[in-house]
Amino acid sequence: MRRIWAMALCLLLAGCGTPAEPGPEEISEAPAAQAEAADPTGLTMELERAVYDPSLTTYTYFLTNGTDETLSPIGEDFSLQRREGDGWTDLTMSGDAGWNDIGYTLEPGETLARTCGFWLYEEPAEAGEYRLVKEVCGETLTAEFALGESIYTARSPYGFTPLEELPEGYGAADAAGSGAVCFTDHGTENPEAVGEFLKKVSLDVPCQLRTVQDHAQGIPMVIDVIWEDGRFLWKMRSGAAAETRYCSYLVTDGTDLYLSGGADWDAGEQYGDRRIFLVPPLQGAAWVSEVEAMTATRLAGSAVRYQVWSGDGIWSAGLTETPTAFFVGWQEPGRGSGGTAYDLADWDGLETAVTGISWQADGTLLLTCETSTGGISRLCFDPETEELSALELPSLPAGGSPAEKDSI
Repeated sequence: MRRIWAMALCLLLAGCGTPAEPGPEEISEAPAAQAEAADPTGLTMELERAVYDPSLTTYTYFLTNGTDETLSPIGEDFSLQRREGDGWTDLTMSGDAGWNDIGYTLEPGETLARTCGFWLYEEPAEAGEYRLVKEVCGETLTAEFALGESIYTARSPYGFTPLEELPEGYGAADAAGSGAVCFTDHGTENPEAVGEFLKKVSLDVPCQLRTVQDHAQGIPMVIDVIWEDGRFLWKMRSGAAAETRYCSYLVTDGTDLYLSGGADWDAGEQYGDRRIFLVPPLQGAAWVSEVEAMTATRLAGSAVRYQVWSGDGIWSAGLTETPTAFFVGWQEPGRGSGGTAYDLADWDGLETAVTGISWQADGTLLLTCETSTGGISRLCFDPETEELSALELPSLPAGGSPAEKDSI
């Protein structure tokens, strides 16, 4: 065993989590809760939903710059008020509450998504009418919402019954009107939900897309794609069988939409990525331009070109434009997140490029590398101990076929 030297992960420009964005994207469809803005062409603020269940205590809101001026700085601070009779009463902020010292810039026509909620206040989230209050560049904005009976709960924050609780024969007829996109022999129901999902992903808003493929032959296929914490969780159920997988990016080949480990189509091809269709084949053409725009923004804001996740979604590993470099990161609710970047040039000088990475069942990372001798090496990296070891496997010429390489 030999320990590999570590470099600063900040060089990756947010590669281990949400790809760094140079600026927020535009969202064209207004959320349910409306802002109390006198001028609809000016700066507005809106909650994502009109009504939330009291079990859900964190909410997304949108700031849209309808002016012709750049607005900056926009901070994280906000306040919540509860309706009491004909007026509004401020909630009591906890004594240890505070704000991150961050200033956002909002260009004309752009939308910024942030979160608010009850975590800063002594009062619990109880049924009633509330409003969000925020000062932005000298202007006071408010947006009303309510806590009460709602499909948006802590257990189902996006309004969908958990996939595991759906009846075994769940199909298009059951999903009608639920917000799911249904693909049947008669056409597609609710396709606009795909576009809304892509807009929210571009704003880094946690969201879910449910699709149901029901063609009257065989068992309907139900697929959930959930965007949270800078990654996609793909869940598919067909009958009683279920599969899950984590993916990093959305990409397109110009015809279809895919979940991928590659930051763009070419990177996925280069590293032999196992892509997953976001929507069924030949059904994604209407949203190709949106995914292409997301890809262009991602490539401009991050050095990461390929990223894969462990089966439990805790560990990630990725490759950058530096041939011998790789990074390993982790994130876990309640514990936080972290990561480190490494360079095989600090290992034994034999490896000239990492050509593939994959997580193994035992939680270690397998790296396939080209070597200075024209062959292939396989290295095993333990993320817990940061130990890197060479596997005793035969070498093949670098020009060997992918099938030959995978057979080692």
